Amino acid sequence: MALKVKELLQLQSLQGFKLVSGDKGLDKAVCSAGIADYEFAPDVNYHNDNAFDKDSFVISSLLFAQNDSSRILDAVRNLYELGISAFAYKSVIYNELPAEVLAFSNENNLPIFSFGPELYFENIIYEIMEAVQRDDTQILAEANIKKMIENELPKEEVLRISKSISLLFKKNAMAIYLKPFAMGTKLDMSRIFRNFYLNKSLKNKAMLCKYNKGLFIILTSAYEEDEKFELILNEAMESLSINEKKVYIARGNIYHPYEELDRCLREAYHTFAASVTDCRDYGHFNNIGSFKYLIPLKDSYALNEFTESILLPILDKEEYLNTVITLVINNGDITSTALECNCHQNTIRYRLSKVRELIGAGKKTEFEFYAELSTAVRIYLLKKRAAL
Repeated sequence: MALKVKELLQLQSLQGFKLVSGDKGLDKAVCSAGIADYEFAPDVNYHNDNAFDKDSFVISSLLFAQNDSSRILDAVRNLYELGISAFAYKSVIYNELPAEVLAFSNENNLPIFSFGPELYFENIIYEIMEAVQRDDTQILAEANIKKMIENELPKEEVLRISKSISLLFKKNAMAIYLKPFAMGTKLDMSRIFRNFYLNKSLKNKAMLCKYNKGLFIILTSAYEEDEKFELILNEAMESLSINEKKVYIARGNIYHPYEELDRCLREAYHTFAASVTDCRDYGHFNNIGSFKYLIPLKDSYALNEFTESILLPILDKEEYLNTVITLVINNGDITSTALECNCHQNTIRYRLSKVRELIGAGKKTEFEFYAELSTAVRIYLLKKRAAL
């Protein structure tokens, strides 16, 4: 359930807030935060319905009304029409608001607060957005994300989750999963989330979710072209200061978020899992080939029994096991496998012939042998490397 205005007043940065009007609106939900200043300045011809998110908590210094207090009512009315939940002003230019502003606030149940000059805008915005994120984290907890990835949540529950998080979805959505290439390397989550909170332009088209020591970025757009989502992703990567050369960037396809948020997350994570398994950055779900069915079936009795029948005879023979793993990662290329194993191609062929004997595949064709071997190795590596 979304945070309410009155609940945010418990935050440290909001301890000095004083309610001046609109007390009947304290139960309004808050999903975002923003700063209003230059948008309403007299010398700016500014109109953007996306400047402030619906259900946002907006703060201002009222600098735009420094020489004309009538501008305050215009600004508050405009913000109310955009659907904000609350408004707060720093008492540096005005200690008290005009009576007509207070009347409008009370008539429309729009809470207005004042706060002193000792409070910093950046800290207020950060704390509000962090509180919203904590609320999102409870809804999109790792357990729920895991269930969506594994297709274990009914569609009604996916819809409830989609409508409960702070991001107001547009018509389309895409999920991207990020995790460092290097084992043991971690993303600087504190810095990433702080950068995200302070980026005004990202708040209505993206959200972040931690998962399995990596990060989901969920994007939304009114458009369904991949290029539009790529632009948002590029903006996010730059704003969050994530080095794209050091992380897997695993993309899913574009879907309607309220119906298929689970599919967005599933495809992005499966793309990552395939990439880790094959030591290759596949980039997009459409590129992962047989992993599209291997990953969903990885825990099936039939596939596990098949994998065991192929690999069990060589699991305790490290040289043979490493050879077949390297072969599969190199798509059956003997030359590349020999180079990685630092031996002659004939040595690789000899090891493979011994593997054939051990698993009872002596009468199978090269194609049949490799097809079965590659399936078994990939299932083995999915569990070992991708922790699936």
